[in-house]
Amino acid sequence: MIKKSLFITGVVFLGLSGCAEQTIYDRYKAGLPAENVLYLAGATEASRNRDVTNCQVYAAQQVPQNQVIRTSSSYTTPVQTTCNHIGTQVFCNTSGGQTYGGGTYSVDANANLRSRVYHQCLADRGYRYVNLPACPAGVVLKNRGKLPPLSRTTCYMATPDGRSAIGEY
Repeated sequence: MIKKSLFITGVVFLGLSGCAEQTIYDRYKAGLPAENVLYLAGATEASRNRDVTNCQVYAAQQVPQNQVIRTSSSYTTPVQTTCNHIGTQVFCNTSGGQTYGGGTYSVDANANLRSRVYHQCLADRGYRYVNLPACPAGVVLKNRGKLPPLSRTTCYMATPDGRSAIGEY
C-alpha cells in the first residue's frame, strides 16, 4: 500500500511540476527559443533597462490609472416549495433562492491603452520583440557587451541562476 501511495504522489508531483512555467535556463537546456525578447541592435543591458523604465514612466504619465468598480453578473436559483399531506398535517419544504455571483471588483480601465502606449514608445526607440534560438552546445559568444545586428548566428545562452547572454557565434 505504501509503494502505491508513493507512486501516486510521485505521479501527481510530476504532473503538477509540468504545469510550472519554464525558466529561461529550462528552455535553453531543452534547446527551445527565448520568446519575445526585447531587441535593439547596439543596445546594452543598461541602455535597454533605461529605455524600458523611461517608456513605463511615459506611458503612466500619458495614460493614468482609471479604477472602475464593476459587478459580476448574478443568478438566483428558482424557489420551489413542496408540500406533503400526512394525515391531517401538512409538511412543506422550500428550496432554492440561492444567489450566485454579483461580487464587486475594481479594474483599471486604462491598463490596455497604457500597455499599447508603452510598447509604442519602445517601438519608436527602435526596439522590437524577437524569438532567439538557443546557442548550439560548445559555442563561444562574440559581441556580448552590445546586442549585435540580428543574423542567422545570433543566439542566447542561459545559466542555472537565471542569467542569460545574447551574442553571435
